Amino acid sequence: MRPQAVGMVALELEIVLHRAFDAARRARHRFVTPEHLLLHLLDRKAVTTQLDARSVRVASLRTALRDYLAKAPAFPPSDADPDTEPTLEFQKAIRRAADASQADGRTEVTVLDMLSVLADSGSGLAVSRFLRGAALPESPTGPWCALCGALTTPDARTQVAKRGVLCVACVEAVLDARAAAVRRGGRPLG
Repeated sequence: MRPQAVGMVALELEIVLHRAFDAARRARHRFVTPEHLLLHLLDRKAVTTQLDARSVRVASLRTALRDYLAKAPAFPPSDADPDTEPTLEFQKAIRRAADASQADGRTEVTVLDMLSVLADSGSGLAVSRFLRGAALPESPTGPWCALCGALTTPDARTQVAKRGVLCVACVEAVLDARAAAVRRGGRPLG
């Protein structure tokens, strides 16, 4: 399961992909989904470290994913050799992770690339809702960007008064918009 013409899949991610497929097959699930992938990403130290840093309760996330997958469509017991297939969302996640890695000038797609794609609420992947649900409620928006919904690390530089935090990309976009407004002779945004 290597993305074509975009580089290599890191061994760690290849193991996760294999385990996600294997678990879906053993459970006789019709499809392997981004939820399968996220569940198996949680077995990787780099992923749990990243999630812990963003105030995501990993144990709660793991439980929510297992509960969800327990209800996934399965093949009937009468099917002797079911063929579990990846959903379009699963394939889309792999493609986006490969594209992000390539855009960063890297030749390998890693587990953290995959986590970033799955956590991005703007990606159109429903799996990001599990990450939101497992976030600690210490701030009004949790560790999510108040503009784009991406998983982010709150720090003093990105805090927006009483509105949560912004990811680095949104901070840069806001600063660019302010600079453009000033160049046009208008007032900078609030």
